Amino acid sequence: MAEHGSGGGDKDALWSVLTSAGRPWRPLAAGDCLLAIDDTDNLDSRGTGFRARELALELAQHDLARPVGVTRHQLLVDPRIPYTSHNSAACLMLTEVGDAQALFDYGKAYLSRASAAGSDAGIAVARFGQVSEKVRAWGRRAQREVLDKASAYALGRAEGLLMEELTGEGIGVIGALAAVGLNHEGDDGRCLWVRGLREAAGTVIDAATLEAMAGIAVRTLDGTRVCDAKARIDLGQWPRAVFKESRPILLVEENVDGTSDAEWRVVGRELIKRH
Repeated sequence: MAEHGSGGGDKDALWSVLTSAGRPWRPLAAGDCLLAIDDTDNLDSRGTGFRARELALELAQHDLARPVGVTRHQLLVDPRIPYTSHNSAACLMLTEVGDAQALFDYGKAYLSRASAAGSDAGIAVARFGQVSEKVRAWGRRAQREVLDKASAYALGRAEGLLMEELTGEGIGVIGALAAVGLNHEGDDGRCLWVRGLREAAGTVIDAATLEAMAGIAVRTLDGTRVCDAKARIDLGQWPRAVFKESRPILLVEENVDGTSDAEWRVVGRELIKRH
């Protein structure tokens, strides 16, 4: 997965429409679904993160599911692993799901038409209550080991997950399965989308409003909770939540010499990108 491609207005339009179609973040229940994708791009195309958000929107528009979040999970970067630029996978957190097979079928059709030339796209779908420790362990292994497609299929099928390769060599199923496990574990990655956060960029907001609007908790880098509901946070131009404690968390630091009178500000982009 890469984070590249043309930018600007169409992305902004996507955030606006997705916010309208999605749901406020909440923890997933056993019957909700995780849908993960990987290896959908090339160096000149939209990245997998954009495709994940676009797919989330289409699923909502077709009344197949409602997204409450989309997460990004960093996998092993190793010369033995083919990847575009970052080797990360994306996972959609979906509520109001009727038929998981219909969700899977739509996801396959979407990837078949939206994945870039030369990609190796794969998809995995699971009910949240279906994800086992073996799948979570696969996710952890994918961050430190070179894994193979046959093993991914063997594990996914044994655990009853829906998986398929769509383009090229189809090795994206390895990362897709890993993203399901890492998201379910709840202590990895960052949020590519959570309702309302990106649209609030450039504003100052209090912790209580942030929690009510987007279900986001506020922590310092050492994990200390910002307990004051009235604490004011300068979101800056790149507010992104990480995915820890099975929820979106906004990392902040004291706003020393800041451009606003807020007590706190979102930490710098490079610190967030470590997740």
